[in-house]
Amino acid sequence: MARSVAAWRQGGPEGLALLDTTWNPPAGDFDRARSALLAADLPALRPRHNHLTDPDRGIQLRFGRDNRWYPYESEPGAEDWWPTGPADPDPVGALTALLAR
Repeated sequence: MARSVAAWRQGGPEGLALLDTTWNPPAGDFDRARSALLAADLPALRPRHNHLTDPDRGIQLRFGRDNRWYPYESEPGAEDWWPTGPADPDPVGALTALLAR
């Protein structure tokens, strides 16, 4: 229940939907996001469905159907992802805020 509440606070209905649902967004969104993250000298994230993940660092961005990036954290190497902050239309802003925690 606590995870659902955190997801709702993070992004309302879309944040809650992203908690347990994956989808396959257009490739262009991921290509632009990954390029922007690399240009900003941020960690490279592995794409899968609508997630960009670095499991070794325990960081993840989830791309919502509302075109915003939702930051998630987990213990490194674990698959226990928690919403950790507000969504951002800019993947660089979302990841920068996540890394600053």
